[in-house]
Amino acid sequence: MNTPDSLASKWLDRASSDHTIVFLLDALKQNNCPTGPLSSLVKNTTCGPDRAGGFAMNVTSIESATLDKSSQNYGGKKISSAPKPTIVICQNNIYDYPDYLRTLSHELIHSIDQCRAKADWSNLKHHACSEIRASNLSGECGYGVELLRGNMKHRGGHIDCVMRRANLSLKANPNENGEGEEVIKEVFPQCYADLYPFMRHPGSN
Repeated sequence: MNTPDSLASKWLDRASSDHTIVFLLDALKQNNCPTGPLSSLVKNTTCGPDRAGGFAMNVTSIESATLDKSSQNYGGKKISSAPKPTIVICQNNIYDYPDYLRTLSHELIHSIDQCRAKADWSNLKHHACSEIRASNLSGECGYGVELLRGNMKHRGGHIDCVMRRANLSLKANPNENGEGEEVIKEVFPQCYADLYPFMRHPGSN
């Protein structure tokens, strides 16, 4: 898969008027996190395999945003005191526009958690909680998306997906030494129930 720059740019422009993305950007503002036009927060780039995106809080410009493993990086999350989030979308690993929106929503939820709760990404409980929230609320564990992955379980499938994807992300944390699954189980009830900034689950009818 190799999404052309021009198509990824069109997806970014289109996402700027998507009601969910606009809502999440507003939540960033409400948590005193400077934002701006979506194009000033998001960088489409090429990444290694098996990574869809990430966000950083310590870059001085959108051009310098990277998911380079040589930097302090917990699952794509580089942390400092810089207040403005920068989101990286790995365009070569994005299938289509809905996948782009899900990835962008996922990273915006992480950004909200950073601004709202000052998450410490070296703390496995903080990291696990945000991964649970992002996987739960971004749409990436919707039934149709899971079917495309070959996961056909209906009853309880959404919870299984959220736990599975949170565990995969937590394994990228250098402080994870095999205890990630237990940490996820410990924080799961509280974090799965935390729907902020939504009043109800965005996937509900």
